[in-house]
Amino acid sequence: MSLSLSDVCGRFGCEVFGQEKDSLKAGPFSGLSVLSAATQSQLSFLSNERYVEDARASHAGAILCSQAHAELLVGHARSLLLVCKDPYATFARVSQYFFKPVIGFQGVSGQCFVDETARIDPSVTIFPFVYVGPGAVVGRGTVLYAGAFVGAGSSIGDDCILYPNTVVREGCRVGDRCILNPGAVVGGDGFGFAPSGTENIKIPQTGSVELGSDVELGSNASVDRGALQNTEIGAQTKLDSLVQVGHGARIGKACFLAAQTAIAGSTEIGNRVTLAGQVGVAGHLKIVDNVTVLAKSGVTRSLNEAGVYVGFPARPNRDFLKREAVFSQIVKERQENRRPKKEKTEP
Repeated sequence: MSLSLSDVCGRFGCEVFGQEKDSLKAGPFSGLSVLSAATQSQLSFLSNERYVEDARASHAGAILCSQAHAELLVGHARSLLLVCKDPYATFARVSQYFFKPVIGFQGVSGQCFVDETARIDPSVTIFPFVYVGPGAVVGRGTVLYAGAFVGAGSSIGDDCILYPNTVVREGCRVGDRCILNPGAVVGGDGFGFAPSGTENIKIPQTGSVELGSDVELGSNASVDRGALQNTEIGAQTKLDSLVQVGHGARIGKACFLAAQTAIAGSTEIGNRVTLAGQVGVAGHLKIVDNVTVLAKSGVTRSLNEAGVYVGFPARPNRDFLKREAVFSQIVKERQENRRPKKEKTEP
């Protein structure tokens, strides 16, 4: 599998920088590599200025870069420069062309269980030891790896991948092109109990989970079903490994939730929100669009303005930095005041 120069430009919206296309002999390209290891038959990319020197020394056949970086490199780079609007995004799209998942099996294994009332598209691949329950629907081109569980009445869209030991419990909906990595659970019971003083009485979790298209769940991520209302995750949102989404939470489109993040029940999160590693969000809160919460922060109240937040409780980053500067100055002054003063001696 390879790409010609014209393929790269046509498919991915790149333009050759500083040279006539007809005179170029670059390509075909057989793959991708980092700047320092790429060969003449490979593409590479530059999206961070700290790697400009690597780009100048690279032996890549062509480098995907921005207009600004191309102007820094022209006359100094050995590689052809391909200008694109977003080099990192273009790199991701080119990667998808070269690197396709290797399934290793086709058809429906005789060692799986598919209920006779389930509707399975003829193009679906089902590995051994998969369970598909009554009334479930599995869309075109979807792959269910060994140990996957699809509960009664659940719906899996087109071109999804459910890796080994994933669970989609009864009545849940998974959109098109979703990826559930090993151990991910969609629709487990929410953490709902009513303490009576002598016992913790379980509240039946009668809601469901709905994943939009192009959602990805990392390994052992868990999205709980709602007690009464559905838990919802919007299109293009990505959950890292070990992320927990509580019952009845609603997460918008194109969000990133990094590893060990936990969202408590009934919280609403807007679009394009990023929660870095080990962020905790309390229940029944709202976070508006375009918020970033930095690692190990705790969100204890609603965040009503876009921006960057940090700390426990999470506060705007600019306020956090001001506080840190004041505290550092106070500590410094106290240390200086504690130092014994030198006595002046008579001449």
